Amino acid sequence: MNSHHPEIVAEVELRRFQLNMSLLRVYNYYRVFIGSLLLLVFLQNLADSPLGELNPAYFLTTILSYIGVNLLISLMVPGLPERWFNRQGIPFLIVLMDNIALGMLMYYSGGISSGLAIFMLLAVAAGAILLTGRANTLIAAVASIIVLYEEFYLSLSAPDLHDDYFIAGVMGILYFSISVIIQYLSNRLRRTEILSLTRAVEVEDLERANRSIIQRMRTGLILVNSEDKVRMINQSAKSLLGYARSTDVVNELPNKLFNHLSTWRGDTSIRTQPFQIRHNTPEILVNFSAVRTGDASSDVVVFLEDTTDMQQQAQQLKLAELGRLSANIAHEIRNPLGAISHAAQLLGESSNLDQADSRLTEIIHNHCRRMNLVVENVLDLSRRNQPSPVRLNLLQWVEGFVKQFLESDQNGADIQIKVQPSTTEIRMDASQLSQIVTNLVQNGLRYSMIGNNRNSVILEGGLDEATDRPYLSVIDFGHGVDDAQLDNLFEPFFTTEESGTGLGLYLSRELSEANQARLDYSRHKNGGGCFRVTFAHPDRITA
Repeated sequence: MNSHHPEIVAEVELRRFQLNMSLLRVYNYYRVFIGSLLLLVFLQNLADSPLGELNPAYFLTTILSYIGVNLLISLMVPGLPERWFNRQGIPFLIVLMDNIALGMLMYYSGGISSGLAIFMLLAVAAGAILLTGRANTLIAAVASIIVLYEEFYLSLSAPDLHDDYFIAGVMGILYFSISVIIQYLSNRLRRTEILSLTRAVEVEDLERANRSIIQRMRTGLILVNSEDKVRMINQSAKSLLGYARSTDVVNELPNKLFNHLSTWRGDTSIRTQPFQIRHNTPEILVNFSAVRTGDASSDVVVFLEDTTDMQQQAQQLKLAELGRLSANIAHEIRNPLGAISHAAQLLGESSNLDQADSRLTEIIHNHCRRMNLVVENVLDLSRRNQPSPVRLNLLQWVEGFVKQFLESDQNGADIQIKVQPSTTEIRMDASQLSQIVTNLVQNGLRYSMIGNNRNSVILEGGLDEATDRPYLSVIDFGHGVDDAQLDNLFEPFFTTEESGTGLGLYLSRELSEANQARLDYSRHKNGGGCFRVTFAHPDRITA
């Protein structure tokens, strides 16, 4: 265990050392008290005490010296550096001195019959607590030798006094026994404390790991108590709910989520449909699980899933089938469309056409060109490769995009760039992002000219404070999209212009979702339109 948990063993040893230092101070006060008590009994001759009966003068000198030394030690020990006590030298000398002094007092009081051997037993017990290993055994051995030797010497120096080798032997055995027992209990307590601390550290590490895993999970987790108060929420859940950068403690569920939870508590068989908490948060799918199985009124774990991944998988399946079908249809349309366009061109070159007929051939040719553009877009969509996302600095990418766009633009467009912070990063397929933003910028410039005769748009990017996700907005200066058209805005072939194909916004959204991003529309505060691409978190995007 020591090799596996050295820091725990060191902590236990430190605690034991600090406890021993406290016990040593208490033991010093005890020694002063015992010495003073023995002196008082000796001077007052209480209860016919045998104290000092063999040699009162030596007994008095010894007891006074014992009290004086103990007082000095009691005053000095708190002021000494703790490192002096690390090797047990000072505690060993104190306990050894205690046994020798008590042995002398016992001899001057007539031997073991004086009852002072009990105080030596307490000294041996204190040594067993303060000392470890051989030092502890040595103290017990010294105490036993002192008791036996003073009985032997007493039988020689004062043969008229009653000697008792049997009691001395019993006390020696008792000294060793109490030393072994206390040492055993001390070691067992030490092992128990190490095991307890080891388990506590393991539990703490496991809890820390669990918290780290929960906080880093892409799935949002919320623990709600029986009163619908939030007890725990991870970072993904805060992001999905729009609290990503909020420093406030989240105690309440948003109204929409609260309503779904209340409905589920009433009927656990109900499954909620995907929904958005706010217009700028991703669409989420919510599931509930009672902590106590079958008790919907108890604490509940709320699982929040970003539907972007599911949409991407469904999108891939849909496009795989749609791609094959649309490619076949497009090829079938292209052949007769080419023939119609060629026939209209030949008819337009005829010298027998009047002005009205020429106008009709021009209409045929224009619509053929428009339908050919639709076919090309459908074929591009069906041939689209899997995205290859890379990490990009948003500001640098936008600046490069604007430079290339203006080089090919012949109308002198004004594109303003606002990206804060400049370190904002995204992860997306660069070519597909360029295709998305090109569509949005061209739309924005067109509507800015129609609405306010301004060939200008704003590219605004950064980090959304609610979700902590990067975004890029294309803001125009037009009149915005009519409310009646919002539901169909991203539908394929929906357009408000005669020359449009209605596939630009649809294709942009499809490309966004393929990269785990989301394309949304909202009216900007300046009255124009705002198309925002909200990217997946660059550190949590899946491959």
